[in-house]
Amino acid sequence: MSVIAKKEIGKILKDSLISSEMTQLDIAKKIGITKGYMSKFLSGKEIAFWMVIEAVNCILPEKEKELMSDYCKSGIDKKYLFCALEYCYTQKMFDVMRYLIVESSSVTSEPCSLYKWILNYRGNFDMQHISKLRNNNFKSLEAKTLLLILETYGYYNLGKYDMAHFYISKAESFITKIKDPFLRKSFSARIDEVLANVYLKQENNVELARLAAKSLLENKVSESHEITANHLLALSYFLTSYEKSIAYYNLFLDLMEQHPERVDEIIQNKEEIAILQYYWKASIDSRYDVSDFTSKLKKHSVLSDYYSDERLKPYAYLFDGIKEARPDKILLSLHYFSEKREYFRANIPKLELQKLELDYKL
Repeated sequence: MSVIAKKEIGKILKDSLISSEMTQLDIAKKIGITKGYMSKFLSGKEIAFWMVIEAVNCILPEKEKELMSDYCKSGIDKKYLFCALEYCYTQKMFDVMRYLIVESSSVTSEPCSLYKWILNYRGNFDMQHISKLRNNNFKSLEAKTLLLILETYGYYNLGKYDMAHFYISKAESFITKIKDPFLRKSFSARIDEVLANVYLKQENNVELARLAAKSLLENKVSESHEITANHLLALSYFLTSYEKSIAYYNLFLDLMEQHPERVDEIIQNKEEIAILQYYWKASIDSRYDVSDFTSKLKKHSVLSDYYSDERLKPYAYLFDGIKEARPDKILLSLHYFSEKREYFRANIPKLELQKLELDYKL
């Protein structure tokens, strides 16, 4: 399929505006730019990459990925390369990233080397790999900031949350100096994603976790961040509000089900919703009865078959312990959650122990 030229993309958007109730001035005001910039872009001229993202998203959001992919491949000024690569990464446009890296590596090495590394190691941001990046001696503010964020991921994955906080603080001080609005927003979202997880799961700070998760939703940088935010908000209400928790879980699940290739994750999260319903003594909806474990929950069966299951044994001991009034089993549930440093989830057995008048301190 041929690539649509940049000037043609402007024309497509301009034609779309003609048939809508919006004007160029309306779009310019919504984005926060002058009408002159808007007119320049719609006439086929190049403007800042972040402005292009916003314009396409405002005028033809249903064709955003298609148009932005062509815009990137039509040739962009090297000063916008960092923004373009970050945008493509947030939208999982990995083929476009590879195209940009190959086309631009000879003239702009820093963004190309960083995002090439990210493509190679995405899903495996460990310190052994990240340490090799430090040898690049990056000069640009954007590259230094992204490296700090990657180091944050590395320490988070190691379970070194104090170090993750330290690198987050350093990255935040750099982010405020970045001029590009999209990069500021996207880099901030990366940090909020780590913070929301740390605050809720490890530090047991529900309020700060919700603030970070809601910031992710407000920034609207990527669907991936939206999925993470809704999941964390759902979990944060697990103990206090069934209605809020199930509402966020359903928002999360609706997004996940748009990616059938992630079937294993979808099943696991449906199990999590079934666990929520079982805990709140609600009937388990057939939509979430997706495994032998959820079927046993639905039938209120004994869960001893799952005492050796690494993922589900904390819940198996918890629910059997509650049913049998066995504090030893509930203690095992608390132990297994704590062993994984899932301190928020550890609150569930802790509360059950308190009901049995065993005030166990974590």
